Amino acid sequence: MKANETNVLSLIGGLDKVFIIPPFQRNYEWGYEQCSELFNDIIKAYTIKRNHYLGNIVYFVGENNGASYNEFILIDGQQRVTSILLLLCALRDSEDNDSLFNSINKRYLVNDTGDNRYRIRLKQTAYDSECFTEIIDRNFRSMSSNNISRNYFHFKKLINSCTISPKDIYETITKLEVVDVNLQIENDLAAIQTIFEKINSTGKQLTPADLIRNYLLLANNSFEQEQLYHKYWVKIEKRIKNENISRFARDYLILNIFEDVQEKNIYKMFKEYFENANIKHKVILNDLYKYSEYYEWLKFENCPFEKINKVIKILNYVKSDDVYPLYLYLFEKKFVDNKTELLNILNLISDFMIRYRIVSPSGGGGALRAVVHQLLEKLNSGIILDDYDSIYYELSNSNTPAGRFPNDTEFKNSLMDSVNTTYAKLVLVKIEEFEKNNELVDLSKITIEHIMPQTLTDWWVNNFGSKELAESIYEKYLNCIGNLAPISKSYNSKNSNKSWQEKRENLKDVQFVITSETYKFEQWDEKNIKKRNNNISNRACKAITSPLDRTRKYQTKNSTNNFESGLYPISDLTTPMSGTKLEYLIFEDQNFQVTKWKNLLNLVCLIGYNYDNKQFEKLVIENIIHKATSKTNYPLKDPIISKNKKLLIDAKKIGDSIFYSEGTISSQRARVYSKQIMDFFGLTDKIQIYVKEK
Repeated sequence: MKANETNVLSLIGGLDKVFIIPPFQRNYEWGYEQCSELFNDIIKAYTIKRNHYLGNIVYFVGENNGASYNEFILIDGQQRVTSILLLLCALRDSEDNDSLFNSINKRYLVNDTGDNRYRIRLKQTAYDSECFTEIIDRNFRSMSSNNISRNYFHFKKLINSCTISPKDIYETITKLEVVDVNLQIENDLAAIQTIFEKINSTGKQLTPADLIRNYLLLANNSFEQEQLYHKYWVKIEKRIKNENISRFARDYLILNIFEDVQEKNIYKMFKEYFENANIKHKVILNDLYKYSEYYEWLKFENCPFEKINKVIKILNYVKSDDVYPLYLYLFEKKFVDNKTELLNILNLISDFMIRYRIVSPSGGGGALRAVVHQLLEKLNSGIILDDYDSIYYELSNSNTPAGRFPNDTEFKNSLMDSVNTTYAKLVLVKIEEFEKNNELVDLSKITIEHIMPQTLTDWWVNNFGSKELAESIYEKYLNCIGNLAPISKSYNSKNSNKSWQEKRENLKDVQFVITSETYKFEQWDEKNIKKRNNNISNRACKAITSPLDRTRKYQTKNSTNNFESGLYPISDLTTPMSGTKLEYLIFEDQNFQVTKWKNLLNLVCLIGYNYDNKQFEKLVIENIIHKATSKTNYPLKDPIISKNKKLLIDAKKIGDSIFYSEGTISSQRARVYSKQIMDFFGLTDKIQIYVKEK
């Protein structure tokens, strides 16, 4: 490594220098705040006549240096260098001064070279390259809107509002000191990217997307890295936009591990999972590219199949981002071969989400995510089929009370009590669609009319008989579904706080039947509000799918109808056993009673401990068999066996040992972990379990 103190223009300037931002670097992320701070530092340096330290610029010399140019690969300082060049462009374009224009352009922005690849002094990432080039070339007509263009115009605005001339600002930039750090590393991409990650752990924090790009683009050589970057990553960025990649990566990870992932752990869990799975980066990138198309449809509501796109709009309207991993799974399984069933399933989930949002079972987003993760795990493991009936049954029988599919009683009571007008709008329009077989109207063009207005005028107080009675009715019924009606936005301004007689005349010609039918009420009093409240809520229960009756034992095609009671080897993880009853385990011709799936793991642990307690201790200490998450044991994986009860959700003591096993696991995970433990001891072939239909 070689470091020298210099100023930023001396570093950037000079004949035929080319700075290149490598593929693993983040895109240009600076905003107005950072650019304003940089500009103010320059103005301050001009005012007090002192230099200002800008930071380190870290790079290594590229492979393609020649007699006519020198290639420098930026590892740290990309954001600052890009911003300085944007400021120089803004200074160049702020006044009609040929001398200033030529000085900036020739010294710092473009190279006079026959090779077009190195004409621009700073080669941006593919995401920012086009816009940056357009600014360098002053081609503003076709310029896209992103951080590059926004900051260029922001600098122009700062320059125009400043009392210091562009020429003086330009000359003051030489007072920005940097440390020129040449890493003197050649062709060691792994070392270079590790340095990049370490350096960028300070300052503006790298996003999960930045770190995942860094990880996935790690290749054997720069040529292979460029191929991965342009074939996959650039296309993913263009599809779903850079700002959405972290969330997309999180949803893709959940699709694989069926566990919740906190934002701060996205990169760590992503890297650990795929490294443990030993999946090549090219394979991961190819898979991400495939799923990015579905994610684009979901995020930007541009699915080419219009009927599905309409449902996507509803799913986004009810804020179902937590369900995205399930949607990705369904699109991959169904879109090509069975769009009709995919449409039916998405409609089912949209109805589930409407009820869920209105009833708001306690538990919040965590409970909803738990439902999604359990469903994904069952679908992936083959416990249930990916058809409408199976998913309908699973949603209706969630074992997470806070994530349940609200029934008609809950739904009706919530609608009749007080409902969020955003969701009420959707419910009312859905009723209209269901009853009249009309196309769903664009919700953005509709507003909700409070028939009894949100502000009680004297007329409305007199209408209800007294101030006290009016306040009581107002508090009880203002936001109930019976007092709400969908109308166009122009009608809403027409009605305002008018009397019922005036509103009644206006509402009778509204396009929505569910609104115009209110004309039949000659009075809008408590009796009629209650009547319509009951009527609309009953109609909502019919229009929006309700859960299956829990007492109704619906059997899927892959359920216990095709299951035969009997002995199964512990190694069998493919036979669907959802809804079955575990009776006993056989080990070396000895029967062990175990009637609950959650106790299977504990019994298998006891067998392993009694077989070789030293090896069992090694299994626990090294956490050889573990969960995919790191919630309780960060930065390590959460254990399923531990000495520390606090690391387990439901700790169950293993015989007389000092160890505990996890008690809160699904039947499928109990089978998986039990097999892994027996594999560790080499006892897999010696264990069978007896399972029968309930």
